[in-house]
Amino acid sequence: MSDWTEDRYYDTCFAVERGRRYHAKMQAFYDWCYNLTRAATALTGTASFFVLLAHGTEIAKYLTAIVATAAALDSVFRFNRKARAHEALARRFTDLSSKIAGWEPTPTNLKKARAERLRIEKDEPPVRRLIDLQAQNEEARSRDVPSEHMVPLTWSQRTFGYAFTFGMKRLEEWQTRGTSAQTLIETVVVRETTVTAAAQVLQDDMGTPSGPIKN
Repeated sequence: MSDWTEDRYYDTCFAVERGRRYHAKMQAFYDWCYNLTRAATALTGTASFFVLLAHGTEIAKYLTAIVATAAALDSVFRFNRKARAHEALARRFTDLSSKIAGWEPTPTNLKKARAERLRIEKDEPPVRRLIDLQAQNEEARSRDVPSEHMVPLTWSQRTFGYAFTFGMKRLEEWQTRGTSAQTLIETVVVRETTVTAAAQVLQDDMGTPSGPIKN
């Protein structure tokens, strides 16, 4: 019996798992930002209170500024709201993944999976491309894909890709080189197959003597 690792079924299943990993990573990042700003607000707020009691007004000014900055960051970027949005999307992708695990790989089920995936993606905020590629690498690694087929992300791209997208030209050039190499390999294979087939046809046309040649 076939499964979701074959042909076009594989692509849909892989995309769903990549989406689940992507939103889980984004949720974790925004939760970390939210917890950091809350901790900074609580700690510096408490510290500034005791500093004021000790008449350390200069230090209290800096601590108060940190509290205000943390509160402003949370107010502007809404870390908790973004974390909850990604959590909901990750849950929807996980639900779809569990459905796929129970579905037979038929054209009807493939159509259902694609439609559900598109409904989820419709509600997605703009995708952070570097984190999406990181999620792609993680899913590929879980499927024992060779490392040479992984997208070569740098440490800075993996670390700062949550906020910035950069270095895409290098990745595009890597992809182009990989595509060219794959095309070359396929061309060589096709050529070798053609030569072998031509030699076989030539041999058949010449024929093989059925007995010894008489002088």
